[in-house]
Amino acid sequence: MDNAQLQRVINHPDFQAMAQKKSKLGTMFSILTLFIYFSYILLIAFNKPLFAIPISAGATTTVGVVLGIFIIVFCVVITGIYVSKANGEFDTLTKKVVDDINNGKI
Repeated sequence: MDNAQLQRVINHPDFQAMAQKKSKLGTMFSILTLFIYFSYILLIAFNKPLFAIPISAGATTTVGVVLGIFIIVFCVVITGIYVSKANGEFDTLTKKVVDDINNGKI
């Protein structure tokens, strides 16, 4: 791809919209993930006894284990959401931009 084509891609309104959506989604997920991680660490730092509470009477599994598993599952889920959006909406917009460039529409 030469510089002229690259500039057409960058200036394409659909490409700019896609880049903005990807950036917003990535930023939102990053902030959400950091919030979850820091909340977990702050709970460990300031409320250690909470992590030792069994989830039910006679259970050996504690709240700390459940919260740790929640964090792992949460990260897998938001990664799946991002990949789904990237493979669906973002790929569709990318193909449209490439087609427009190749067909000389832009």
